[in-house]
Formats: sequence, structure tokens, C-alpha cells
Amino acid sequence: MTKELANQIVELINRRNGLSVKYNFEKIFENKDNYVFILDTENLVACAESKKVQWYQWEICHISVDEKYEGKGYGSKILKLAEAKAKNENARILQSTIRSNNESSIRLFEHNSYKKVNEFHNPKTQNQIYVYQKSLNSKIE
Repeated sequence: MTKELANQIVELINRRNGLSVKYNFEKIFENKDNYVFILDTENLVACAESKKVQWYQWEICHISVDEKYEGKGYGSKILKLAEAKAKNENARILQSTIRSNNESSIRLFEHNSYKKVNEFHNPKTQNQIYVYQKSLNSKIE
């Protein structure tokens, strides 16, 4: 990941997500191996973070699509890239937290076979948060 791309990711994530703590270049660049992205030549179209939480569990964070590319399937494409990254590292469970009023993200995850498994209230932001999960390997081999 180049410094220019890291800066584009910072800008897109901060613009597209209602975060209580904004991302910065250092946070992205220090964790650059966690990010998946789609480019249109040199411009960032979509990005997401796919990070290991435990040996079997990965979290997908801040799926972000540039406004010019909304409604063209890039949300699903970037989610699939984030899932593939986790699968390649032997993840068994994928998880994401979504604000209850983020209808487009809820639709995206439900459309891609994630199930709401829990919810909680964030007193800092006053948001209700849903926890979505997807099992990648439910069979004993």
C-alpha cells in the first residue's frame, strides 16, 4: 500500500462512516495488511478492513464505497474481498458491528448470508449497535 492510497482510505472511511473517532494516516498505514480495496486506475472506489480477532474469528470493519460508485455492486465486491482475505487465513467466523440506523450496511450483510446475533447500546455515541456474523465452516471434516 502506498502512502497516497492510505490517505485515500482515511478520507473515504472518515467521509462515509459516522465514526466517533476519526481514522488517521498512521492508523491505516500501521495496519495496511488488514485492508482490501478496489481501484479505478489510481482512484479508490471501495475499501474495507478485514482483521483477525482470534484464531477462528475475523472482523470486517468500515466497508466504504465512494459515492460515485454507489449502487453498482461495489459493496458486495469489497465484502467478498474481505471475506476471501479472512478465509485465506483459516477464519471460521466473520463478524461485523453495524449501527441500527445504517440500513444499507444491514441490507448488504443480510444479502451476503450474515445473521444478526446480538445487539447493544453504545453509551458514548448513543447508537444502538447490531452484531452480524457468518459461519464459514460449519462441517466437521
